[in-house]
Amino acid sequence: MRTFIYLLCFVFVFNLKAQDVHFSQFSVSTMGLNPALVGNQSVDFKASFQKRTQWASVAKPFSSIAANFDAKDVLKRTSVGFQFLNDMAGDANFTTSQFNAAISKSFSIDRDKEFSTGILLGFAQRKVDFSKLLFEEAEQLQNPSFTFFDVGIGGNYSNIVNEDFSFISGFSAFHINKPQQTLIDDDVRLEEKYNTYFLSFYRLNNTIILNSSLLYSRQGKSAELLVGSGFRYNLQNNTNLITQLFYRWNDAVIPAFGINYNSISAVVSYDVNTSDLIAASDYKGGFEFSIIYVWNKKKRVEKTKYCPRYL
Repeated sequence: MRTFIYLLCFVFVFNLKAQDVHFSQFSVSTMGLNPALVGNQSVDFKASFQKRTQWASVAKPFSSIAANFDAKDVLKRTSVGFQFLNDMAGDANFTTSQFNAAISKSFSIDRDKEFSTGILLGFAQRKVDFSKLLFEEAEQLQNPSFTFFDVGIGGNYSNIVNEDFSFISGFSAFHINKPQQTLIDDDVRLEEKYNTYFLSFYRLNNTIILNSSLLYSRQGKSAELLVGSGFRYNLQNNTNLITQLFYRWNDAVIPAFGINYNSISAVVSYDVNTSDLIAASDYKGGFEFSIIYVWNKKKRVEKTKYCPRYL
């Protein structure tokens, strides 16, 4: 019986090794998109928090949170960031907890063009709680867990084409050290994950900015293509209304709505499932909430820069 349980755990971890902590609002956590984006905001500091629940209509919900902090230019053109991730899934509470630290360095090509590189170092723990499960026979099982070290790198290019149009694009690679991912002694490695993205910002007039995004991500045999556009409406009293619609290829339609007031932005989104799972999900997917707060050490005047205005 014990051998059978361990075999199930092995298969469970093997099948999950291609799935990182996942968010539809991918640009909120810049470190999770590309460590080269750490400190890319136009202000000195940025703090963000995300929470996501998924598949509540199918099984016990997957629950994920991410907390991030970025500090811009702590040294000359060098920024740092910190991130905490937690993800819990299934009746056995398969849990991933990870702390990441990243550093990025930017280089000016000319006044309106910039290239940055970054590296991420992380430490994670994964564990399963067998006490949440019922067995036909009495088993003396402890809570298996393992820890691993993680490494990621990336590069990003920013271009302010003119006062109305700007864009960023980049490439990142995570888990390049392929850390061990098994609860038993077999050799199971975490697959590398690669992100390629393009985000553009176009000012239609004095009150409306159009944001368009494209993300392609691959990890092992799993791939994701996410495309979308949205509008940021400039209202009165330093208030902006945010609307956006994403489509994850062969998986979900994702509407998002939010508001930005002074230094705080809050956005909610929902994945409307469109995959082959709709018979079980009834088109229900995942609810996600994010909040971002930005601030300066002291008041300063800068040229308006649209690139860092992420959803």
